[in-house]
Amino acid sequence: MASQQLPERRPKKIDLNLLPPKYLPRKLPKLSIALVILIVVAACLPFPIVLLKADVDAQCAPLETRLEGLEDEYGRLLSLSIEARELQDQIDAAESKLVTMDQDYETFQGNLVLWSEIIAEIEDTLPGKKVTLTSITQKGSEVTLVGTATRVDYVWDYATALEESEYFSGVTPTSIVDTGEAVSFTMIVPLSGGGGE
Repeated sequence: MASQQLPERRPKKIDLNLLPPKYLPRKLPKLSIALVILIVVAACLPFPIVLLKADVDAQCAPLETRLEGLEDEYGRLLSLSIEARELQDQIDAAESKLVTMDQDYETFQGNLVLWSEIIAEIEDTLPGKKVTLTSITQKGSEVTLVGTATRVDYVWDYATALEESEYFSGVTPTSIVDTGEAVSFTMIVPLSGGGGE
């Protein structure tokens, strides 16, 4: 059988203290040491927390200043947004009025009668010296022509020529009087656009 080696024992401490035990310092109990260590740790524990809080406060101060600036900017932009919305409402109302005014103007332009063109059309349609106009009157959207012609046929030809014009519709002679020497007539010529107040 192999011999087993026993672990080597450490030699006991040699106490070189020659004083009698009553003069030796008392040994502290392990519980007291643990309490002292615990008190020291508890006393030192707030110090890192205070340092961390100071560091966090130092980092938060510029952020809080920036936050105040952003809140002021937000308030300013919010007031500008309200003002912009009010201005946009005014612009929308003005544009709506403008659209209405444009429609009214187009209606006005549609009903506008250019009398110089109408008179020129009435004179250009005359068949030479065969028909002579003595008066042209206008009331509302109708023009009344009074004149003379050398024959009755020329009155009807003149009425047909006016009917074919773009300015007139429903042209009818209201009276034709043949005296033998001349034919006098009265003719109602309604404007095709219906304007002419």
